[in-house]
Amino acid sequence: MKRFASIGKAVARAGMVAVMASLASVASAADTSPSTSVAQLTRVGTMPGSAKPAGVPDDYVVTPNGYFSPDCVATVHAGDELQTNGMIRRASGTVEKAATCGKANYTLQGDRIEADGRRTLRSTATPPPEQSGWVQSANYTSSKPIGRIVATWTVPSAPTTKDDQVIYFFPGLEQLPTVKSILQPVLGWNGYNDKAWTLASWNCCVDGTTFHSDPIPASVGDTVVGDTYSTCAAGQACSTWKIDSRNTTTGRTSSLTTNPYADLTWVFGGVLEVYNVSTCGEYPGGPITFSNIQVYDRNNTRVASPPWQGSNTSGINPQCNYGLSTTATSATISY
Repeated sequence: MKRFASIGKAVARAGMVAVMASLASVASAADTSPSTSVAQLTRVGTMPGSAKPAGVPDDYVVTPNGYFSPDCVATVHAGDELQTNGMIRRASGTVEKAATCGKANYTLQGDRIEADGRRTLRSTATPPPEQSGWVQSANYTSSKPIGRIVATWTVPSAPTTKDDQVIYFFPGLEQLPTVKSILQPVLGWNGYNDKAWTLASWNCCVDGTTFHSDPIPASVGDTVVGDTYSTCAAGQACSTWKIDSRNTTTGRTSSLTTNPYADLTWVFGGVLEVYNVSTCGEYPGGPITFSNIQVYDRNNTRVASPPWQGSNTSGINPQCNYGLSTTATSATISY
């Protein structure tokens, strides 16, 4: 998955905006029956009016990339691959054209993004919804194309207040200055209107469509590994990437095979993204630590000391003692 809203006021928020505005990319992976899987995603219509931007249709669904029509969210089966030319190569070897979505999507703050990338800003007279967006991220910009990022974290306890909120945690990769795609192995709570933890791999958005792998379950205390990597030899610009969301406790993996569509240089060691959080009790147990973070450039050389930076969270409401502490191999997001 590009979630894009109130990642504070700094780099992260700017990134999210860029992401949704210029998304045009990718994905392939673990399932290919969008209608069944998409129907399970949390619908805007189930959320209170205070939690959604004005104008978003009730049949739209919540994704790590904003609000999308179910027609514009596709699940791709394991073994299939969405290619650069928009064709889907099935595991059977057959090739077919992926459905093109012509419907607009919306950022978390309510900006309307047409399928061709044109953007209509939310009216300043319309207040943003309850806290929705990137709350905090450990991120940096690389001068060299990245070939892999992998991180480990533990599934936290569920929120004390189980309302209609949706919570996402993930590491990831994007492009700068022009964002074309975001590759992200995602741990989500209530992402499928289930009040439960799930794992899936996401990438957004080929012709306005966001793609994800089949979700798999996760439970409190499970160990999660998110691994995003080029499948090509060191030194090559690669058109085939894998995004693996692994639950090492259960031994299951939700995997997406995709084209990144451009060099990936914006690195996220760990991100907290939310929808519809109005009280601190609606956050899951924290803090959460992304550990054993390993970043490799295209030549498969490990980045020894990633220069992680965070976001300004002073303008976020509610204020829940947000914080970020990092080492070369870890990022702890507190709230």
